[in-house]
Amino acid sequence: MGIFRRPELEKDNPVAPQLYIGPRRRRKLLQDAGHDPSSTGGHLAGALQTLIQAAKRFSESVPISKSNQKERAALLKAIEEANRLLLKD
Repeated sequence: MGIFRRPELEKDNPVAPQLYIGPRRRRKLLQDAGHDPSSTGGHLAGALQTLIQAAKRFSESVPISKSNQKERAALLKAIEEANRLLLKD
């Protein structure tokens, strides 16, 4: 079975070759998604709020253990900083 493994198809494999997306296709994908990178100012606060909520849900779902305490503390600190930035505006 190991002979038929294809590591390039495995999820999150840093060695896997990445699909090249040229500038025309990238622009077309951005247009289709309705996202213009030059006009992110108005949507940045909404995106940050969504990210904060997702990070909170994630931190609550992960069990607290000694092995992930540093990462959890860093995530909670980043959530606090993002909230501070949102309240400043």
